[in-house]
Amino acid sequence: MAQAQAGFQQAIDTTIDIPLIGMPLQRGTGTGDQRYVNVLFESIVNPVTQGITRYVLKRPGLLNFSQPPLAAATGRGLYYWSVSDKIYSIFDNKIWSNTTDLGITLGGSSGRVWFDKTAPTSAVQRLCISDGTKLYLVNSADGVTTVDTVSDPQFPTANLGPVIFFNDYLYFAKSNGEIWNSESDAPTLYLGTALISAAMYGDDLEGIARQKDMLLALGKQTIEFYFDNKTTPSPLLRQEQNAVRVGLAHRSSLASSGDLIVWVSESEGMGRGVWQLDGLTKLKYVSTPTIDRFLNAEGTSISSITAWMDKVAGHLIYVMNLSSANRTFVYDVEEQLWFEWEIAAGSAKFNGIASTTKDGIVYVQDATNGRIYQLLPTTFQDSAANFTVTIQTDNYDFGTPFNKFQEGLWIIGDNTTGNLNVSESDDDYVTFNAARTIDLSKTRKFLGQGGSFFQRAYRMTYADNYALRMQKMSLKLKVGNV
Repeated sequence: MAQAQAGFQQAIDTTIDIPLIGMPLQRGTGTGDQRYVNVLFESIVNPVTQGITRYVLKRPGLLNFSQPPLAAATGRGLYYWSVSDKIYSIFDNKIWSNTTDLGITLGGSSGRVWFDKTAPTSAVQRLCISDGTKLYLVNSADGVTTVDTVSDPQFPTANLGPVIFFNDYLYFAKSNGEIWNSESDAPTLYLGTALISAAMYGDDLEGIARQKDMLLALGKQTIEFYFDNKTTPSPLLRQEQNAVRVGLAHRSSLASSGDLIVWVSESEGMGRGVWQLDGLTKLKYVSTPTIDRFLNAEGTSISSITAWMDKVAGHLIYVMNLSSANRTFVYDVEEQLWFEWEIAAGSAKFNGIASTTKDGIVYVQDATNGRIYQLLPTTFQDSAANFTVTIQTDNYDFGTPFNKFQEGLWIIGDNTTGNLNVSESDDDYVTFNAARTIDLSKTRKFLGQGGSFFQRAYRMTYADNYALRMQKMSLKLKVGNV
């Protein structure tokens, strides 16, 4: 090390700060790239100076909440209904109220199951559950009414699944463009003429959604908007001036929170990407070229996508699971940044496929093990197993092609328990040296000399059962003049 430093006797000393928050996966290579795994980002505004300090935090952990009496089961949907004050879930082909089997067997369907609720002003308040084949109406006492062609021959079977309650009517959509509705305040009754065709552009329907006082018909390539015209048998009237040429790749990518909806698009000539709509006019592309490449690489596996959106630790996030890539990408709506989540074992997508919120706590449904978890900012493990935070920086030359010598490295962040492992790559992510550890309980979080380099990337990992919040990394460098 002394020999390496000797060549820098006439060099310039400099201190450089590296922020630990940024846009990941700029290359789209997966591992040889800037990455943030199992984190949240947070920006704090100084009320006096209006300056912004950005932090990277360890994501909330998963605490076991409940498991229906099934050792393993496929999760298909989750919903908290305030009327009964219970969490309803679909595992395999069963409807569960908390941990009680409601005695209903879903038949002839697979994949995601959809929820909505009637209005407080409805004659009978009901939780509406649709699997694309039948409709299940749950009352406040957990009694279930099944609606299908047996109970009503005109019920729209073979619908797309999403069920929307909008201005006293229950709506379903079919791939052929038809949007069906129940009779007013009568979700068990249907007319064969109570429909309208979303045929402005002629593409197949993929789903429906509610946006303020509009119903949205999301086709494969376009979106149409309808308002309640107070007519019968279909109350819907198309708003042609609002139609947009951005479609929906698959309905299971659609997630909403309040008046905000986010989805994976399929657009003519543009391929796939992620869009959000806040209100009727605030349409925004929130994807990145790398996210788009992953989405397009899914091919027909896009039908296996799952997504959910919820307020987690004060951040509204959109969580998107890709089956072919086996990765989970998370978009922070406020920070407008992407990162990744992995399960405790690492190198696999986050297994939560649906969420709901009760009393400010986010509940997450597992895809395969029959469990429901609480996602808690005060929990730092997943089911009592440690998970790893990974921060992998960009590959820096610090603005000069000359050789650099690392005299010291400091981590600026909160004191916590455990060690941060830091390793460096000087060959463009091909190899990383043996990690050195920083005791994060120390006020001075420091590593000594780190050798010479032309370009360097840093990898930091933290796997202890404690909170983590870091702002930046500071480097003291000696920069050569040749």
